[in-house]
Amino acid sequence: MSTALNTTGPGGRDSDYINLLSEHGWALLPGFLSAELVAGLRWEAMQSADWQQAGVGLEGQRQTKIRRDHTIWMKGDSEPQREYFQQMEAIRLRVNEIFFAGLFEYESHFAHYPEGAFYRKHRDALRGRGARILTSVCYLNPQWQPGDGGELLLYNDADTTQLAQIAPKGGDLLLFWSEDFPHEVLPAKVDRYSIAGWFRRNLELANPL
Repeated sequence: MSTALNTTGPGGRDSDYINLLSEHGWALLPGFLSAELVAGLRWEAMQSADWQQAGVGLEGQRQTKIRRDHTIWMKGDSEPQREYFQQMEAIRLRVNEIFFAGLFEYESHFAHYPEGAFYRKHRDALRGRGARILTSVCYLNPQWQPGDGGELLLYNDADTTQLAQIAPKGGDLLLFWSEDFPHEVLPAKVDRYSIAGWFRRNLELANPL
């Protein structure tokens, strides 16, 4: 894999992401969601009064030195959410078919990064110890411009090389193996909305007594 900084990264649509995940471990799919679906999901998120300060760790402790975003867990109880979950289900089935990944379910939440909010470098799963296998990040910022901040920085597994700086452009979908890529979100300079999600393995089935 190239060690040069990539501002966009490997990109593709549909089955292309399978090859990208296999070769690079991550894939950026520009324009994965339609403009109409992005608008519906963004409007729903902006209208909600259920935002909570995001936590860190299994106990969800609030640590504003690590992250300052706010979240709402998605329940699939609206038409835009149902359409979004249908598209994620197609990915789950395809990844299971090709990688025998044993992905059992998908969970996700809206994320709002107000001005100045960030998320320090972290991994979404500890190697061999977590249920989260494949991470998804879908962006809901159709008017994003360079200088608005909120880019996601993706690092290699050894945490020695920055692989990509990904702009949170509306409709784009990022996928990466949860254990393998440290990443962080730079401070936002305008309101930044996204959907963070995880395709999960059932640990009880994967690690029977």
